[in-house]
Amino acid sequence: MLHSTKNSVYRLSHIPPEHLPLTVRSAGTYRLLKGSLVEPPFEKWFAEIFWCESGAGEFRLSGQSFSLKAGEVCYLLPGELHDLRPTHEPWKYHWLTLDHRNSPTFLESFGFVERPFRAGDFPTKLFQSILDSIGQGTASGDRQAAHLTHELLLAATELRDGTHLPKASNWVVKCRDMIDRHYTEPTLNVNELADQLQVHRATLFRVFKQTYKMTPSQYLQSRRLHYAMELLKAGRHSIKEVAQLSGITDQNYLTKLIRRKSGFSPRDFRASYNKGRLTLS
Repeated sequence: MLHSTKNSVYRLSHIPPEHLPLTVRSAGTYRLLKGSLVEPPFEKWFAEIFWCESGAGEFRLSGQSFSLKAGEVCYLLPGELHDLRPTHEPWKYHWLTLDHRNSPTFLESFGFVERPFRAGDFPTKLFQSILDSIGQGTASGDRQAAHLTHELLLAATELRDGTHLPKASNWVVKCRDMIDRHYTEPTLNVNELADQLQVHRATLFRVFKQTYKMTPSQYLQSRRLHYAMELLKAGRHSIKEVAQLSGITDQNYLTKLIRRKSGFSPRDFRASYNKGRLTLS
């Protein structure tokens, strides 16, 4: 009889290594049957990559859904809803999470724009080496995992020769780049982005959402919130300072966003994280 299986490995420290531009938090392999619960739908504050080996599964994102089939890769950005389920069993996929605050920009630099995209056969041996490196629980292991993940991302985009996927409009990519570089500036908003790009606000919303499965406002807020949560975990700033540094500025609004995402107030979120009681998977 077939059974669902879940195997995963996590970095020992919740805090990303500061000296690495690419930080691998966890990785694993899931083999799921129809009706299997992957996880309850919720938002994560790190990026996650999914590479399907066999079967198929459904992703639901911002009111839309799409399928991930064998040989295809999908990804989720910080702040996006983690909501997926198997549709053709057994659905076997491999996943990997990146928790550096610049992970969204890093993925984009590799061409992770559309989703899903065709990547070909899964590199089993390479992925096993990543699992082994994470499991070492050492600084050397973290460095090795980062190096091997860099190789995995290259392997995933090897087939992208311009015929497999449509490329995003240059101004859409530029819009996201502007958000990634200036999201901590409290004056940055969609109207300013539209003005600088010289496109209509409605067009910006429509095309950005078609490309990234979320509106520019949602993306801007998720970048700010993700950074605010990283600052809270670091514990070097007051909650008021965290609000100002993240570009949210309104401490009460930040509290509302943190509570909505984690179920904790900012103060309790920080305390729970420091005590190791907060589940970050």
